[in-house]
Amino acid sequence: MRILLPPSETKLKGGAPHSGHFTLSFPVQDAGRYDLLVPLEILCRDNPDEAARVLKLGPKSVEELANNVFIDAPVMPAIDRYSGVLYSATNAPQWTVEQRAWASGHVFIHSALWGIISSGDEIPNYRLSYDTRLGGHTVSSIWGGQLSAALSEMAAGDWVLDARSAGYRDLAPIPADVTSLYLDVVSKSGGKALNHFNKVHKGELVAALVAGSLDLATPKDLVDWADSVGIDVRQTVDSITLVV
Repeated sequence: MRILLPPSETKLKGGAPHSGHFTLSFPVQDAGRYDLLVPLEILCRDNPDEAARVLKLGPKSVEELANNVFIDAPVMPAIDRYSGVLYSATNAPQWTVEQRAWASGHVFIHSALWGIISSGDEIPNYRLSYDTRLGGHTVSSIWGGQLSAALSEMAAGDWVLDARSAGYRDLAPIPADVTSLYLDVVSKSGGKALNHFNKVHKGELVAALVAGSLDLATPKDLVDWADSVGIDVRQTVDSITLVV
């Protein structure tokens, strides 16, 4: 099983010193990464007012423009860089070395700037969303088919549990020849979990999966494992439903 997560807007600052090009998983995306990175950095450096508008940054957030300066920017693993509700719930700072190694090969993240990356890939801080337009171009048009190729490479013949939000699923649908199920979160009464709790429960599921570090070769294996640890997970035609 491969788990695919959305990014979070909130990120930790700092990281380990770094220089030169970033080395990330699935280099088939490197052209798109730099087609986004270069104009983004130029825009934030040379036209901060326009950059704030394009990135939808209000007065209290305009300091985030400084994050989009990538030359020699410090890096840290993506699972630690992202600090939103979902990522806080994964309890990643407490993962063992062995659990981090398992996550690097099973837990992946879809970033608007970096594309499909491993949770263990070291990335700098940044600000870019899936619906941003740079120089009149959408993020989707800049990526082209690179994301689809990376998703196929990520799956590596396995199946994908897609926990992304709708915007990121639309940006890069899972290729038709890759078995995938969308992760849905509902309450016991049948209603959709509200956004905050949706993210919390997705993060907690990731935490439990990493803690077990199991090879769940089929969706049924996931359902059976979840039942064995007291997590209510049900399979439908196109989704895995987490009942909370």
